[in-house]
Amino acid sequence: MFDKPRIVYIIGLLWLALSTFFIFWGVYSFTIVIDIPNWDLAAGGSDILPSILHFGYTMSTIAWFVFSSLFIVFAYGTVRGDHWVWSTGLIFSTIFLALFGLMLTAFMINAVAYPNIFSVGGLITTIIAFLIDLGIVFFLTRPNAKIYFGEIK
Repeated sequence: MFDKPRIVYIIGLLWLALSTFFIFWGVYSFTIVIDIPNWDLAAGGSDILPSILHFGYTMSTIAWFVFSSLFIVFAYGTVRGDHWVWSTGLIFSTIFLALFGLMLTAFMINAVAYPNIFSVGGLITTIIAFLIDLGIVFFLTRPNAKIYFGEIK
């Protein structure tokens, strides 16, 4: 069972850790979707604002859960040694590094301007997710990982 290189298990665990963060964010978005009807948004005079917020948080909830499932598939494919995991995982991780960089910027600005639990908590979890994703890219580009996935013959 443990005949694979150690780096394979590290990459698989990093995928699962990233998936856990996405599940956390998905659950948080879902709780907001459920709570939006209780918000007193009509006092501002806009009846369309609750609909826009509901749509946006519903879409983000779906996206968090879809990507979380995708990362679980990557973790499973990593342990199985599927060839597609190396190239596709590297592409997805690089894209998410850019997205996490944008999220970091937004949360840093927000945490300085409005130091509340949402801003600081979002900043901390985004930093951890960024570091996990950076670790995935780092370990995927190691020679042992490339040999395992068949990128180096």
